[in-house]
Amino acid sequence: MRKTLFVYARRGMDTAEIRGIQIAEALGCDTVKLSELTADTAAKYDALIYVKFMPDSQLMEEIGRRKVIQIVDVLDEYRWRKLRRTRDHVDYYIGANITHALFLQTTFGKPAVELHHHHCNFDELRIPEGRMPPTIGYIAGDAHWPKNRRLVSGLTYPLVTSVKRDGRKGLPELYMSVDIGFEFRTDTRKRSLNTANKVVNYMSFGIPSVLNQETGYLEAALHGEHAFFAQTPQELLMYIEHLAGDTALRARMGAAGYEAARRFHIRNIANDYRAFLSSI
Repeated sequence: MRKTLFVYARRGMDTAEIRGIQIAEALGCDTVKLSELTADTAAKYDALIYVKFMPDSQLMEEIGRRKVIQIVDVLDEYRWRKLRRTRDHVDYYIGANITHALFLQTTFGKPAVELHHHHCNFDELRIPEGRMPPTIGYIAGDAHWPKNRRLVSGLTYPLVTSVKRDGRKGLPELYMSVDIGFEFRTDTRKRSLNTANKVVNYMSFGIPSVLNQETGYLEAALHGEHAFFAQTPQELLMYIEHLAGDTALRARMGAAGYEAARRFHIRNIANDYRAFLSSI
């Protein structure tokens, strides 16, 4: 595998932590903050992976002159102008799903590879089956929480929420308290270009979830087998009620999801990175 440096903007339970710090650790790679990156530092490596954010074009051009391969893990970076300005210095893009990878390759004219995100259940924990009443859980960012709060305000089930997360600390315990996960959002960019991370996290703990339909989710989970994909807010509530009243269904979907999520354990995603970095 090529000697690789991961470049990230900041630490925390976001894309930098998941796709930078955690993956680099699993691969035995070095990391550096974007603000501290220099051409001399880059020249010590065969390849750089920029996690979401890139340096300016001038620094990227200088790094390219040092014959260092530059890879951009785009994640949810939708500032297309910046991506266009720097594309001449990029050798490869990493997409979060097949649609994302093809979009990047078609739009910017450089090779793109699909590398899935790993889930947060490093110790492969699993929730107990059949808890009643079931606890519903919203474990996501705060942008869509007000709408989701209104959607479920009429439900009587215990509710767990987390809109601010800090690395691995406390996150597995939070998932372990949830019996049904949910979120509904209408960001059109995320529908096509987003990672499957949310549904895979729920699956990894044996939690059936109800989510809106997104391309990334469809690559990782089957509707009715691992999760339910709602087309409307009304369907979201319908599926939550259906799962809440059927412990056998929750157990069956939870078991199927738990097994399917093994593919997305960090050890397996790290192997995908090794294969990619060995092939370029």
